[in-house]
Amino acid sequence: MSLTININGKEVDIQQFKNDWALALMSQGIIVRLSLSRWRGTAPLRADELGLRYNDNDSVNFMRNYVVLGHERLLPPKIKQELDSIEAHARSNLKEYSFDTVWGKFIPYSAFDVWEAENNKIKEAYIRASISISEKYDEIIQTIKEEYRKMAKDVWIRLYHNQGNPTESFVENFISNIIAKIPSRTDLVASFKYDMTYFIIPMPSMIEENITRARGIAMDRENKEIENNIQNNTKARISEEYFKRKQELIDSFLNATVSNLRTHISELCEEVLMSIRQKAENNDIGKTQLNRIKDMISKVKLLNFYNDEEINKILSDLKEETYKFKGDRNKDIIVEKLQKIVEIGKKEFLPKDFNPTIGFIEV
Repeated sequence: MSLTININGKEVDIQQFKNDWALALMSQGIIVRLSLSRWRGTAPLRADELGLRYNDNDSVNFMRNYVVLGHERLLPPKIKQELDSIEAHARSNLKEYSFDTVWGKFIPYSAFDVWEAENNKIKEAYIRASISISEKYDEIIQTIKEEYRKMAKDVWIRLYHNQGNPTESFVENFISNIIAKIPSRTDLVASFKYDMTYFIIPMPSMIEENITRARGIAMDRENKEIENNIQNNTKARISEEYFKRKQELIDSFLNATVSNLRTHISELCEEVLMSIRQKAENNDIGKTQLNRIKDMISKVKLLNFYNDEEINKILSDLKEETYKFKGDRNKDIIVEKLQKIVEIGKKEFLPKDFNPTIGFIEV
């Protein structure tokens, strides 16, 4: 027996209602794929570069098959840290304003402009970093030479410990082999790429089309004689898979967006409540807790693309109290609102005013 919900005086199947609602929500945002690439500033470390020698071929084969010595770093640590920081910022910015769906990062249109503005700044910083590396290329090469000169001396001692100081030719040859692993200035700068790919979720249009095609395949299987049984069986399996995947994709989208945001809000409020209770002697809310509440309200305002009015109302009241001056602010009211959000966040959300007969808007 299927469960129903009353919409505008009509009994509607809940699962069908959720499906129609999910399909409508899918048109309210875009999938963003972010791709950052560059020369990573590393190269495989060879045994001879550590001054290691093997007694026989068996030892050589063993090391090749079972032991990985690691990598050499061929960029100064400060430059590597700067590049890693920019990349981490780009990915955290995308994570901040998106939902992680089976298709990739889904950014609601309500949050897109904010994400894009920050992403453009990060992209500019990435480009500036590549230009800076080009300008400092000779300096970088010289730094790597000086650093690996120390390693050359250590390797010499390991190989020829009874023969005094390393010869200059050994050192220069060792350093040259290391520097040869670094790309040219032009190739190094050309390796920097910062690309964004945008596309809409391939539902309902593409997948519905495929499901219709799959139904046709199923009918062909039943009504027509197929000469190739292998082909027939394959098409039948594809048909069945489309039917299964449609519901799976719809359910996973709602879980990744609506359920995920509600859970995130609830957990964040619980953490703030716990922090407030640990400082029970204080009649006001600490600055750290206030900032976390304000950040949460701003984020939810952007990501609440499904119009969760119940959460919106409480957050509005919470914002009003939170932004009051110290002394006017009522700690008990803030705690009460946070507790309500925690309770609400654990419940399943269904819109009260969504009309499933409207369907969805194609983008």
